Amino acid sequence: MSISPIAARPYLRDEVYTALKVRLGVRAAGLTAPLRLREEELAAELGVSRTPVREAMRRLEQEGLITFRPRRGARLMPTSLPEYLEWLSIREMLEGLAAREVALNGANDVAPRLRAVFADFDEAGALARPAEYAAANTAFHALMIKESGNALLGKTWDSFGHLKMAGLRFIERLNRGSQSFHEHHDIIDAIAQRDPDRAETLARRHVRLLRDQAAASLKEFDLPEQNETTT
Repeated sequence: MSISPIAARPYLRDEVYTALKVRLGVRAAGLTAPLRLREEELAAELGVSRTPVREAMRRLEQEGLITFRPRRGARLMPTSLPEYLEWLSIREMLEGLAAREVALNGANDVAPRLRAVFADFDEAGALARPAEYAAANTAFHALMIKESGNALLGKTWDSFGHLKMAGLRFIERLNRGSQSFHEHHDIIDAIAQRDPDRAETLARRHVRLLRDQAAASLKEFDLPEQNETTT
């Protein structure tokens, strides 16, 4: 795993934390077995001392991205299906609130900007270009959270970054492009109509349908713990 070095800055501790969270979150998305993390190797790759790396790893342990085990050190764990389903239950509430807030208080151009995220897609395109549509989907939900104007909601959303990225391992197998395409546009329509009740209902339904489909279809992809690898 390659991590670009970080130049010395006053807020180095936070920069190391952010760099590790993003990069390890991306790495976790493709894991099928635990990955052993070596503090000295991560420090060398980032071009920093071991102290900020150690502090960052402890913060990431508190967030659930990595685990520490006696005599085995730190490990980056694959996200299990039960963990992903728990995240979707939380995400349903967060996105419902975000959609309500945007419909109530969002700027007048929010709905057009949300719609523009999917401007390059029709229903067929969502199915034919799943990777590109997944990127647009991520941008759509991030924009809705941002435009809610609720700072605490945004911080809560960001704290689950590793689960959002790891969840891509499950989502890519569901083939929800067509269904998701229509659900997104229904949410945008409700926001454009300034209908907070409908926007919240549709946003929650969108995530709930994803959760139900994942629970029913993905048990075979909930991989058991395998032999760990190392950085």
